[in-house]
Amino acid sequence: MSEYKRLHPVSAVANFLKQLKELIIPFVLLFVLNSRGEKSGFWDYMPLISMGVVLVVVLVAGVIKWLRFTYRLEEGELRIEYGLFVKKKRYIPFDRIQSLNFSEGIIHRPFGLVKVKVETAGSSNPRESEAELTAIMKEEALELERIIYREKKGQAVEEGEVPAAHEEEMLKEEKHVFKMSARDIWVLAATSGGVGVILSGVGVFLSQFSDLIPYEAVFDEVMVFVKSGLVFIAVLVFVVLLIAWIISVGWTFVVYGDFKIRLTEENIVITRGLLEKKQVTVPLNRVQGVRIVENPVRQLLGYCTVVIENAGGSVLEKDSSTIKLIPVVKKKRVPDLLQAIFPDYELTDEFKRLPKRAVRKYIFRASFWLIVPVVILAVMFWPLGLSSLLLIIPFGLLGFFQHRAGGWGITGNQLVLRYRGILKHTAYMKKSRIQALDSRQTWFQGRRDLSSISTTLKSGQTGYSSRVDDLELEDAARIYHWFSHE
Repeated sequence: MSEYKRLHPVSAVANFLKQLKELIIPFVLLFVLNSRGEKSGFWDYMPLISMGVVLVVVLVAGVIKWLRFTYRLEEGELRIEYGLFVKKKRYIPFDRIQSLNFSEGIIHRPFGLVKVKVETAGSSNPRESEAELTAIMKEEALELERIIYREKKGQAVEEGEVPAAHEEEMLKEEKHVFKMSARDIWVLAATSGGVGVILSGVGVFLSQFSDLIPYEAVFDEVMVFVKSGLVFIAVLVFVVLLIAWIISVGWTFVVYGDFKIRLTEENIVITRGLLEKKQVTVPLNRVQGVRIVENPVRQLLGYCTVVIENAGGSVLEKDSSTIKLIPVVKKKRVPDLLQAIFPDYELTDEFKRLPKRAVRKYIFRASFWLIVPVVILAVMFWPLGLSSLLLIIPFGLLGFFQHRAGGWGITGNQLVLRYRGILKHTAYMKKSRIQALDSRQTWFQGRRDLSSISTTLKSGQTGYSSRVDDLELEDAARIYHWFSHE
């Protein structure tokens, strides 16, 4: 590994496809515009010629990037040299490398290749990986991981050493913690917003061609359907939503199929995906807190999502440090699963609830913003506009359930906050991981001896905050003094 190595030639193809993906909408627009009217001269074909020239330039640039990209391991560093016109060098010490994340796309798997993302502590750009090897042999990736793992533990690695002993050692250390069943994936698909994402995606795609779509003609056709009867329209809407739901379920199986969690001595290893296999490594010492998240539907079914806040480094979702450790699982299984992964966390259902006198504040806070719209509707459409008062009922109920869900608890050096927006959150935080804790009291809260508590964990660029409003004043003081170093 100390010799200069190049990426697999598939890397040039991957770079070309990545650039082509960004150019597809301009190309489609140029093609559609150029297809109108008769062609009578060279300049009429200029848009198509320009498209061809751009494709050739992008392909040549991808090949040159591949030729100029090399990597090697030397003197305890991963050394990368790259650059299209100006050659750049990047040296990454092993000590800074937090994890190597693997993914196998459609173009990687037939050749036995993987893409490797190098995640480091204190990256110069928290929104990007420190380095990326777009296509290398899987054996080389495992060898790279093996060498870095051994040298970080202070064990020398001889050149050409057979990795079998290390692999056997790793297998002994690994512990399989969780595997998502097909039933769990069904629940995940059925209770997520996948249908809305599919429909909004179609809407965004069509909006790119707003100048080309004859909306007036479409509207006239829609009016013909309306005249055909409401039953027909209802059936049509049902069919569209059903197709969107089927696509959403299928996509969920593709993304989360074969989801597994393994535990090593220092890391959580998450693998998922059918078409594109991804492996993400999360160092245990980078986990700042654990949250259990329940949307209303999953709560009724007894399911939840387990989320961890990660201090940078590996991410499952792009540009995010909030990682879905377990996308969906029966809530009664969570204590045993988290005990296996985080034995120092104590999960409990015993919480100090919010005072009953705070319920009116929660109901008012959830529904007060409706007052102005309701008054306007009542005046403009008197007396039928008074029916808009009914809108306050669901938001008032939301405030009631937010108050009912709120609570807190302290166990040793662990703080638990439970709160609800639309989703119900239960956040478990160690005292040593809390970056800041604020206790605030408004004038209205002061009249009722109430106060609010908020905490901030290191997660991403701004951190993640948890907040519970309208605790008893003495409870907020107790939490504050628990955290204080006085």
